[in-house]
Amino acid sequence: MHGTDDERSTASLRVYMDESGDENPQTPQAVLGGMHIFRQGYLLFEDEWDALLIQHGIASHGIHMRDFGRPHGRYAAMSDCCRRELFIEAAHLIRKYRALTFEVKIKQDDYMRELPQIVRNNFSLYATCFLAAVMMTHKMAERERLDYRIPFIMDTGNSHKGQIVNSHAFIIDRWQPIHFLHAGGLFFDDDKEFGVLQAADIIAWGARRRASGKPFAKGFEPILEILQDKYHESIDWKADWLSAIGKELQSRIDSGDAGREIRDDEIEL
Repeated sequence: MHGTDDERSTASLRVYMDESGDENPQTPQAVLGGMHIFRQGYLLFEDEWDALLIQHGIASHGIHMRDFGRPHGRYAAMSDCCRRELFIEAAHLIRKYRALTFEVKIKQDDYMRELPQIVRNNFSLYATCFLAAVMMTHKMAERERLDYRIPFIMDTGNSHKGQIVNSHAFIIDRWQPIHFLHAGGLFFDDDKEFGVLQAADIIAWGARRRASGKPFAKGFEPILEILQDKYHESIDWKADWLSAIGKELQSRIDSGDAGREIRDDEIEL
């Protein structure tokens, strides 16, 4: 795995993200969601998030969306009123300290139809989502005239960890050497210990819920507010762009090298 702990702790800007959904045919979309946050904002965010968890009596476990499922979730008995108060405050902290929140979505049908088999053998559904997140981060860094590498951090228990690791290695070893994508190291931390990873879980869950067209249950409505303002970026990889990137990835895989450089104006995010 690329990157050093020093990079993770000192980087000015970091990307924290989580996934939602899986390759089950009944799950129509894969989703990655998360937040870009600057180092100083991160330090303040973590302090205030810890205080939020203590205030609501959940400091020992933190916020994980699966725990709110009824009737068997850890917090299933929490009333709608208390749940709403918790997510109002959580959403406030996310919006207060984020540089940007984001979601990346790929429809499973488009992935299967538009990407050649050889590409799918090397880039799983979530590996492709991660590639889109790297591209989006690169475009943001270009807009802000940032000239440094940006690390990516996910939960160590992520079920798609191996897929993300392979995608990151491909980007670092065979793409970035000829086209700087601002991609730093890839790291995995325990989301029980870091509020920003819990925030990423909230964003990914909310993005998948919204994409599915299902209503937000009582108490979860504040999550939708995170996804609806100008500091949230939603990237829905359309079929034609998947087809184009699939051809480029196939060329890189077939040739065994990084292939030609992709210009910024070809990255239609």
